[in-house]
Amino acid sequence: MLGLDHAGTLPSVNINLGRPFLLILGISFGSSLWAAGDSTPASTPPTSPATHLTPEPAIELPTIQVTKNRVREIDVTIAKLDKLIARERKKVKSSELDKALNNPKLAQTAAIFGGNSAAHLSAVAASRVSLLETERAVLEAMKRPSTLQGLAMLEAELEQLRTTRRNLDNATR
Repeated sequence: MLGLDHAGTLPSVNINLGRPFLLILGISFGSSLWAAGDSTPASTPPTSPATHLTPEPAIELPTIQVTKNRVREIDVTIAKLDKLIARERKKVKSSELDKALNNPKLAQTAAIFGGNSAAHLSAVAASRVSLLETERAVLEAMKRPSTLQGLAMLEAELEQLRTTRRNLDNATR
C-alpha cells in the first residue's frame, strides 16, 4: 500500500509550497507569452453598417395536434365501473337454467339451506346496476367540480353509494 490510512485516503502533507510554486508558474507562463507575442498590433477590420449579419429566419417545427386528454385516476375508475355495469346487466335477465334451479317455490321450501329465487337475484342485479350507474354519474361530476366544498359533497355521496352497494352484496349472502 502507498501509505493509505484506514479510510483509504492519502495522509495530508504539511509542506508550504504555495508561494514558490506560484512564482515558478508565473515566470514560466509569462516568458512563454512574451516569446510568442508579435511586436506589430493586429489590424482590425473597419466596421460598416453593410457588414452586419442579418439573423436567419427561425426554424418552424411541424404543428402537432393533441387528440386525447390525459388519463386520470377518475377515468380509470370510470372504465372499471363500465365493465362492472356490463357484467351486472347480464345478470339482470335470468337464464332458463337459473329459473329452473332457483324456482321461487323451491327457494321457499329450501330456505334453511340459503339461496334466493331467480326473481330476487335479478332484482338485486337491477338495483346494483342502478347504483353503479349513479356512481358513474357522480364520478363524471367529480371530473369538473365547481368548488372544493362541492367536491367534498360528491366524495361523500360516492362513499355512501359504495357502502349501499356493499350492503346490498352482503344482504344476498
